[in-house]
Amino acid sequence: MPVIYVAGTDITGDYSNLPSHLREIASSCGLVIGEDRKNLGRFVAAADIRSAEQMFLNEHSLKREKDFLIEVCAEFEQVLLISDAGTPCVADPGYDFINMAWKAGYKIVSIPGPSSITAALSVSGYFAESFHFMGFPPKEKDKRKKFFDRVDNNRDTVVIMERPYVVHQLLNDVVFIDKQMSLSVNLGMPDEATYRGKAKDILKTIPEDMKAPFVLVVSKKRFKED
Repeated sequence: MPVIYVAGTDITGDYSNLPSHLREIASSCGLVIGEDRKNLGRFVAAADIRSAEQMFLNEHSLKREKDFLIEVCAEFEQVLLISDAGTPCVADPGYDFINMAWKAGYKIVSIPGPSSITAALSVSGYFAESFHFMGFPPKEKDKRKKFFDRVDNNRDTVVIMERPYVVHQLLNDVVFIDKQMSLSVNLGMPDEATYRGKAKDILKTIPEDMKAPFVLVVSKKRFKED
C-alpha cells in the first residue's frame, strides 16, 4: 500500500526555502498532488522533482475525481500532497480525500509545518474548515468531567492536547463519547503513528506503556454517522 505524505509548506506560498527533509521525501515520491498547475509547477521546480507525475485536488474536485485519484495513488509507493500554501486539509481542500485514503488502507504521514495542531488535523481525515482547539483538560476531577462533556456536545471538530504520559487516561476519559477520534503520536518523527476509531478501540491498539507527545482529534460526527 502506498504512503501518502501530507506536507505543510510556507504560509506565504514561497517554495524557495523548502526544508531539506521535505526535499528528500519529495524526491522519493512518484506522484505529487497540488491544488493547481501553476503553484504545483513552482513547487516541483523548487524541489527539483520534475520527473514526478502531477495531479490536482482542489475545492472544485468532484467525488468521482477523488475516487480516481485514490485509484491512481495505488500505483505509487510514495505520494506527496501539498496545498498552495500552509497545511493541506486544514481550511483547505483534501480532508475528505485523506479520509478516503485511510479507508482504502493507505498509510498517511504528516510532514509538519509550524504546528502539531494543524499536522494532526491534516492526517485525521475529519472536517476542519472550522474546528475548536480546547487545549489541555483540567486536572481536577469535576472540572475535567465538565471539560469532556463540552467536547461531547461540541458541534465542531475538537482538538485536545495532553501530557505525553497520560494518553491512556485521556482515552479512558473520553470512552463515553460516541464520536470518531484520531490519535496522532510523535508527529513528524520517524515513528509517527495515527490511530483512528472509537476511544475504546484505540486503547486496544496502542502499546500499554506508551509515553509520547500526542494530539487527539475528535470528529464532529457521531460514529454511526460515518
